[in-house]
Amino acid sequence: MGTARFLLEEEPGSAVICSVEVLSLVHYRQLGFDQGIHGEGATFLTLFGLLFWEIIFLPGIPDVFRNPFQTCPLDLYTDCFYRNRTEPIESRLRLLQEASTDTLHTLMADVWNTHKDTATALVNWEIFRSIQEAQSLVSCLGGLFLSGVCRILAEDPRQGRGGLPDLVVWSSERLQYKLVEVKGP
Repeated sequence: MGTARFLLEEEPGSAVICSVEVLSLVHYRQLGFDQGIHGEGATFLTLFGLLFWEIIFLPGIPDVFRNPFQTCPLDLYTDCFYRNRTEPIESRLRLLQEASTDTLHTLMADVWNTHKDTATALVNWEIFRSIQEAQSLVSCLGGLFLSGVCRILAEDPRQGRGGLPDLVVWSSERLQYKLVEVKGP
């Protein structure tokens, strides 16, 4: 069996063939969610990477960086990742819990503007069309939610990304979001 495809009528007399995820994004747009991403785990891994960049790439941890071309520290997918960075991770999680929207935006923009297009295992630079789109999502999610998701990813990046939803849709006007798991026929 192949991937299910659907016929989506864009306007009378015009149709496109699309996936169930695209069909779902269109549905949620009609419900007032003006933004949406089909990213599965990549959406939240990217947010984690943007919010924790300097902690992920923290210098001074023995034997985790062997060359300047690594896309992640060697301990990223081990039990040692969290243990090697416990204090800065916990400090950042506390900051996220209490952070204003402006603080969250600044944290992300600093990394985006400094490291955009740097090859890394955690940040998919193409998942968001711009830093403003990423900031719009973060405005809806809020620091408390982000802190919880980032804790899971920091403690176990390999297993923590499993089971994340297919879609994230949000209304930048109403500051509401939905996490959507999509199943097709």
